[in-house]
Amino acid sequence: MPALKVALVGAGNIASHHLPAYQQFPAEVELVAVCDLDEELARKRADEVGVERVYTDVETLLRDVACDALDICATPDEHAPIAFAAIEAGKHVLVEKPFALSLHDCRELIAAGEHAGVTLMVAQNQRFLPTHQAARALIASGELGEIRAVRTDSIQHWAGFTAAGHWQYDGARAGGGAVISVAVHRLDLLRFLVGEVRRVSAVTKTASPQFVNGADEYAALTLEFENGALGQAFATVSAFRTPWSESLLVFGEHGTIHAAPAPGNMRSRAFVASERRSAPVVEWADQFQGFEPIDAEAEGLPSESGQVNEILHFASCCANGAEPLSSGRDNLGTMTLIAAAYESARAGRPVELATR
Repeated sequence: MPALKVALVGAGNIASHHLPAYQQFPAEVELVAVCDLDEELARKRADEVGVERVYTDVETLLRDVACDALDICATPDEHAPIAFAAIEAGKHVLVEKPFALSLHDCRELIAAGEHAGVTLMVAQNQRFLPTHQAARALIASGELGEIRAVRTDSIQHWAGFTAAGHWQYDGARAGGGAVISVAVHRLDLLRFLVGEVRRVSAVTKTASPQFVNGADEYAALTLEFENGALGQAFATVSAFRTPWSESLLVFGEHGTIHAAPAPGNMRSRAFVASERRSAPVVEWADQFQGFEPIDAEAEGLPSESGQVNEILHFASCCANGAEPLSSGRDNLGTMTLIAAAYESARAGRPVELATR
């Protein structure tokens, strides 16, 4: 099969994490153009991959460039307009998270993509990390038994590396704050590992003046899954310091999975302790022992990078017509959960996702 010809729209920080896929796997995905309002930044990204064509507006790109797909890494408020334009032009679409700023736009994009017969995928890269796919396979094997509870953290310190006035502080452009910008990764991961959420209770807090237009700075969520499992998710983008950025605990009837990466390391290792692998707990100290690494290499993914793996998966789905692992239709569940969390925080009560 010929390489999928892709135009990159948005040349900011997240785009830099997409470039290795085009650099390392040119036979599968070929970057043919880069577009950004900042022409200098677009040229910088293009030069990194040896691409000549640079644009500052999507309409001109779609008119002039013979590409198969758009890789959308623009600001969240631009996701839907750019994706609609791409679909109308008959292009496949890979759009960074969050999918779009409203459930209405998410649903309309799904309908438009299906009508046009193009692939629509959301870049939920954590589904494509070998560790997480290995954890999912372990859960699906039944070794942990019934999943009873899960817990996760999403912790960052934006102020140290994100300038005041940046779009991430603006709820109107970002769609919110900590929940939609960072917890979106782990909430989607929990759906991937455990299943759909039935009800959410959320509390959010904003204390710093640079967060405007409803952007949340701290958030605590309690989740009730359709299979009966309970969940907790904490997120902040204003931690002064943190021993880890993200953590994961999965408590099953017969075993536990944990993953907490070293500071600054997004490729965490996962460990499992289960009745099949561990000695019985008979002393106080035994409950903290018996964990062994999960074999992530067994999943056979082409890279340790979730972004590289997701882009290769996208190219494969465009070629064979398969539904992506993080399709627009699937990701509607994640965006529904986020919308329900914000509704719960505003209303001060639990929200059933079926009502969204």
